[in-house]
Amino acid sequence: MKKSLIALAVASAAMAGSAYAANVEVYGLLDTSLAYVYADPDASGHDGEGKFTMENAREFGSRFGLRGSEDLGNGMKVGFVLESGIKSDSGELDQGGRLFGREAHINLTGDFGYLAFGLQPVFGSTLGQHGLFRAIDPLFANYTEAFGSGHASASSWTRVDNAVSYVTPTWAGFTFYGMYSFQNSSKTTDGFYNDGAREGSAEVDRYGALAARYQAGALESVLVWDMTTYGNERHNKALDKYGDNIDHGMTATFGGNYTFGNGLKVLAFGQWFKDQELGRRAGVMSGALKAHGIVDGSGVGNYGFVDGYGLSLGVNYPIGGGVAKAQVAYRDMENQNDVEFNRWTIAAAYDYPLSKRTAVYAMTGYTQESMEGTVDSKKVDADPSGYEFTVGMVHRF
Repeated sequence: MKKSLIALAVASAAMAGSAYAANVEVYGLLDTSLAYVYADPDASGHDGEGKFTMENAREFGSRFGLRGSEDLGNGMKVGFVLESGIKSDSGELDQGGRLFGREAHINLTGDFGYLAFGLQPVFGSTLGQHGLFRAIDPLFANYTEAFGSGHASASSWTRVDNAVSYVTPTWAGFTFYGMYSFQNSSKTTDGFYNDGAREGSAEVDRYGALAARYQAGALESVLVWDMTTYGNERHNKALDKYGDNIDHGMTATFGGNYTFGNGLKVLAFGQWFKDQELGRRAGVMSGALKAHGIVDGSGVGNYGFVDGYGLSLGVNYPIGGGVAKAQVAYRDMENQNDVEFNRWTIAAAYDYPLSKRTAVYAMTGYTQESMEGTVDSKKVDADPSGYEFTVGMVHRF
């Protein structure tokens, strides 16, 4: 028994020494909440439904990870991030069960800027080191169902595989960004392309983005343009289903924030988008989409490929030791079948820190979306709605 304890202590010391030498850090975050969500599909034969559940990651994605760096000299460093998404309410891996589904990349930094290779968050998100939407998102309600900036835009707010990204040094307050993914997702079970499809070829979905950020005192602004080049398989399926050839998906987002002397921060953005596939981010509108026949091939509520724009205005204000937040947002769009969607959202939240690493939050919001058009020769004219109340706790380690 004593020999086993001695061996364990020696192994632990060796691992600690290696970690120190390599400058490796273990980190993570847990976000668990209780949420009540109500959705009314405004469809004959379909009643409104409410649910009260324990939820993972209403505000931030729960995760644990490893990151580290090595000084190469001459101002250069090589680093890495391996980050796993977890479901704090059940202990399962998130991102479809991937071990490092949130981030997995190696990076090089120096006087030239930042260069990274691997699975990375896109700039049009609040994720990772370079998620530029942090500058325009007032609530950080990343995974709510009835409100949040994701419902005022058509961006994916996610990450891509097989990506190369570059961030310049900052000149006179300006920083520039670029990213290209040779294949958005390496998984083929989603039916977007066949097994054996070649990375970087026209068989697969690819992604590109350019962005700029400006910071000067109390002002911060961002401009993000991105494009998803859909693979041939997706084009063919869209042609078979909709009788229309879907072009590449594009979004252009401009916004920023300004902090006044009393601590009040105003955040706003506008987004234009075209042929952008908008699938599983419908939230409380999922049931309404399904009830009115606006679905994908698996029968799940799906807006389809959409053109339109979104607008958001929000505020943050420090009060009572925490931060009060509010947002009003609007999105106007139509899909490839000329079904029109107009969605209004209002929301409010309050974050209160219990310590440097632990905080509690409360969020609520209401949304209504008008749907008008014809689906499978049936007229759609509905105003589904929904609301949500959520309270939760975030702990960082």
